[in-house]
Amino acid sequence: MIIKLISSMKRTIAFIIVLFLSYSTVAQQYSGTSKTHTIASKVFEDAREIRVFLPYSYTASQEQTYPTIYLFDAQFDAMFDMTSGITDYLAQIGELTEFIIVGIKTKHRPREFTPKSIDERTVSDWKNTKIGKAYLLKNYLLQEVFPLVESSYRTKPLRLAIGHSLGGTFVLNSILSHPEMFKGIIAISPNVSYDYEQLVHRFDAYFKTHDTLNKFIFVSAGTIGNMENRFAASLKKLDDVISYHKPKGLKYNYKVFQDENHSTSPLPTISQGLMAFGDLWVMSETQKQNYLNDDKQNFLSHLKAFYSDLSNWAGFEVLPTVDEANMFGYDCLNKDPKAALKVFDWALNLYPNDANLHDSKAEAYEKNGDLKNAKLYYKKALDVLEKNKATLHPEDYAFYLETFTEHLKKLD
Repeated sequence: MIIKLISSMKRTIAFIIVLFLSYSTVAQQYSGTSKTHTIASKVFEDAREIRVFLPYSYTASQEQTYPTIYLFDAQFDAMFDMTSGITDYLAQIGELTEFIIVGIKTKHRPREFTPKSIDERTVSDWKNTKIGKAYLLKNYLLQEVFPLVESSYRTKPLRLAIGHSLGGTFVLNSILSHPEMFKGIIAISPNVSYDYEQLVHRFDAYFKTHDTLNKFIFVSAGTIGNMENRFAASLKKLDDVISYHKPKGLKYNYKVFQDENHSTSPLPTISQGLMAFGDLWVMSETQKQNYLNDDKQNFLSHLKAFYSDLSNWAGFEVLPTVDEANMFGYDCLNKDPKAALKVFDWALNLYPNDANLHDSKAEAYEKNGDLKNAKLYYKKALDVLEKNKATLHPEDYAFYLETFTEHLKKLD
């Protein structure tokens, strides 16, 4: 048995901060990697960089695919490192699925983040600052960034976007102007007052003719400083509009963080925004226990129904990760070993080349008293491990080899 996810529980934001600060020293074994791509952008007629973070499991499992987070303002390295650290941590404790993170570096924020102004006063208000060219960033993403990322990495058809300030303006605007770009957004202290509350009026107009919006939207605001105070009234209006219309399918959160200013709001927003998405995407402990204790419907049927409902909302087939599937098997192993075998069968059907799942199924056979099949699957685990040796880190391979061998020796 090797379980890579810690049992799920809510952590305080303070603890997340502590872990992030010590992330590089205490979590080396399961830390992800990042690399930079340079794009000769035809849209911007300039060289542009993106930074890509891959979770640790990316190289360990060749079958698994990953949703993506597109983080704007990634030219600020600390923002990218904080986001990847928080995301990776939440995934490792079971509060969130794993993500590939793509950092979008921006050179001219007001110009690239703002939609074309509607009110004639806006251009003069911004004086010599160029604005209203969000279509350039949109074209850059659709024509150059998304194709590069999705052809280079194993991605799921699910994109989230995180933007701060004018970056938050951009991701909110994308929901209306180009809904195919992102399934969900986290808008951190967004400038909704831009262009005399253009986005407030457009969201209101949209919901008057559309009663459904299958999206995830998390919006935040702080309470300290001139910028947060200037944005507050417009953000409240946007919240009133969305709360009034209550479109079907929309997973919406608006959070005001007391005593946070424009510069400190990203940390609690990213943490709580991702946990809110995790509440939607990851089965809670309460749900899991209710399914395990249901005498009328078996656990595997509940699992399949959960992912079927999630798939209907997402618009594509959503399946558990290999680690989540493995954990589900162990969740019911003590209560119902026969049911656990069915869960591991399901998991192996999804991930037939995962050595750890073969080892887990062997343990389930052992728990059921079927030592013959237990031996068979311990041997299969070793065979699959050997086939995957070239894709594993040497330390991981050695660890699995020792563990699986010990499991088999117990039955000799």
